Amino acid sequence: MKALETSERYAGKVRECCNYAARSAKNFAIGDTNKKRQPCGEDEKALANTLKADLVTFGDTITEETFSADQKAYILSNLLMFVFMLISAACAVCSCISALIQYGMVFDIIAVLFSVLSLLSFFGAFGGTSKNVTGTNIIATRDPSDDLKKRFIVEANLDAPFKRKISRKAEKNIKFFTFLGIILYLAFDIVSILVLNDVITFFADDVFMYIAIPLAIFAFLPLILSRSVIATASFPGVIDNLIGCYTACGAMRYLSEMDLRLKNTEFCILLDGAKNAGHSGAKTYCKTHEAANNEVETFVLCLDSIYNPDTLTALTGNKKATDLIGKAAANAEVNLLSTTPKKIKKKGTAKVFKKNKYTYATLTTMEEVIPPFFGPSDTEEHINVPAIESVMKTVLEAAYAFDEK
Repeated sequence: MKALETSERYAGKVRECCNYAARSAKNFAIGDTNKKRQPCGEDEKALANTLKADLVTFGDTITEETFSADQKAYILSNLLMFVFMLISAACAVCSCISALIQYGMVFDIIAVLFSVLSLLSFFGAFGGTSKNVTGTNIIATRDPSDDLKKRFIVEANLDAPFKRKISRKAEKNIKFFTFLGIILYLAFDIVSILVLNDVITFFADDVFMYIAIPLAIFAFLPLILSRSVIATASFPGVIDNLIGCYTACGAMRYLSEMDLRLKNTEFCILLDGAKNAGHSGAKTYCKTHEAANNEVETFVLCLDSIYNPDTLTALTGNKKATDLIGKAAANAEVNLLSTTPKKIKKKGTAKVFKKNKYTYATLTTMEEVIPPFFGPSDTEEHINVPAIESVMKTVLEAAYAFDEK
């Protein structure tokens, strides 16, 4: 059976559920509880509670699971890296000052030590933030009418990216030059030790020692990095994940209000937290529910960045997933741009399910070129009801097709 054959009121009811998703997403986006939706922030929890209240009326069981996450802001590591590089720079400069030249070897050894510590900080060896934070996953299920043999999971993310003072591109460039500075310091210190021990000599030994002074500028780059991310706030708006959550809820609302159940498939909504903190919520779900999901055939359909019905694309994990989504889109009479896109930079949470060997797919309207409004300019103005409808219809048809095969 196709989802569109489940009721004569199918088209009107789905549109009603899409309007619910669009209206609810907009109301939350413009509200006062959408300013701190960063991973495990207070507004991410507010969204989880809001969606949970809706899902209580749509599902049979509602579960709230907590987990611990490192926000991956690397504020502490960057501050430590700044301190270590500054000490290394000071020692390198002291080693070439004539009044202290007799202690040059000691200063160089200390400089090498702190350069190594800087390198370890760069790779996050000393942690991201001063402490881990608690996140939330919301799981809603609707039981099948007969025996449980399959599980169809619709997944979306609760959180929004951290608020940033500098762009990701600028941050990437600063990280590159920071890494370069650490390597140059390390190289300088090692060469300086070899020169002082007469292991190597060259005609510019005296000039070489003074390279330590201009190198000191690299020590201040980690200070900029430590201030680039505001770990206690997110960009206001950022509705791409928000739309995915409400679209998933809208699909379950349709089944609930039309009193429909899949025959042998549990219909499950997974709203996971901390996507922007290493996908901690999705990873926790996979670990916690590994045994249960291995007992039955399980399919995960991720929803991400739903803006434009004309660019609906599926990122699939294998031929089985590709065929299922292709069939679902055909049954929904939705134009699926591609199931094998050449390159989409934004992979989303699907990579977590891929690593955990789930059969999965992602529905997205993200194109190969990321739109200019994506990020801080991603506001409620980009909520698109036809896009939500295309995705919701495809979700419902995929669930019915999965149950039928």
